[in-house]
Amino acid sequence: MIAYSSQKVKEGKIVKVEVEFDDVIKKIRITGDFFMHPEEVLDDIEKSITGLKKDVSFDTIVLKIKNIAKDSNTQMIGVSPESIAEVLREALK
Repeated sequence: MIAYSSQKVKEGKIVKVEVEFDDVIKKIRITGDFFMHPEEVLDDIEKSITGLKKDVSFDTIVLKIKNIAKDSNTQMIGVSPESIAEVLREALK
């Protein structure tokens, strides 16, 4: 199954998620009008979420994103780990 979700998040930007899944997340694409520096960290976030069960908890997603962002000294503008997790959980419903 392929699902989509798009939301204007509390930080003021649009976050879009396209996710392919059955029991596990097979592929995910996160886009929007937010900024992340360095940009390639978004690829690492997508890779870290791929393979998780479709009913993964909000907190687990947030923790994965925060750990990658911290390890890469990432600056997020107009988006937060919580916002990405919220849009992803919406797409997985």
